[in-house]
Amino acid sequence: MRKLLLVMSLGLAGACGGGGLKYKVDDSALDAVGAGERQAVFGAQNEVEVARSEQRNADKQLELFQHDLDIAKKEQDQAKIEVEKAASEQEQAVAARDENRSNAAQHSKEAAEVGIKASELKVEWLNQKKDWLEAMKKAADAHKAAAEAKVELEKAKVAKNKSIKMDSDFSVGNFESQYQDRNSDWESAKKDASSEENKAKDREKKWQELVAQQAKMKG
Repeated sequence: MRKLLLVMSLGLAGACGGGGLKYKVDDSALDAVGAGERQAVFGAQNEVEVARSEQRNADKQLELFQHDLDIAKKEQDQAKIEVEKAASEQEQAVAARDENRSNAAQHSKEAAEVGIKASELKVEWLNQKKDWLEAMKKAADAHKAAAEAKVELEKAKVAKNKSIKMDSDFSVGNFESQYQDRNSDWESAKKDASSEENKAKDREKKWQELVAQQAKMKG
């Protein structure tokens, strides 16, 4: 049977989320290996697709974020106008010596001021959410890098198991170390994303509490 050559790239081989992989196996080296013996490789390749889906989702969420932030800033401007309107109404009521009208205007002003605080908190929440989304994108990038390294590791294992002719410097251990490094980066990125998510949800809760408070004040 014709011997197959395993090509191992020792240089950077294309950009990916965690940087180029140092160790790669030429796909053609495994062409003669049956599909049943490459199931682990296929499973790792599927994980790459999952990571790519995560990247697309993160990119989409970041696009939507900017739209939400623009709306929040407009709401903040409107909240300031509501306070000014209520203050003007109160001044007119005081000038007219209309106590009931003045009290109502004072109450409206207080509710509007809570609205300003709520709008400010919403902007703060969204800015924190952006940090979370950016961390989520980094985690997706790191996931893809780890998955790509796992593909190469599984290919290297197949090559070794099938005794395919290898480069003299070939070592499955190198592929294992490469995968472990990428996977460690992914785990760290996931922790960072989770931390940012908790911060964002905490600010979102505080914003929602003020929104509810204002709604109660308005009756």
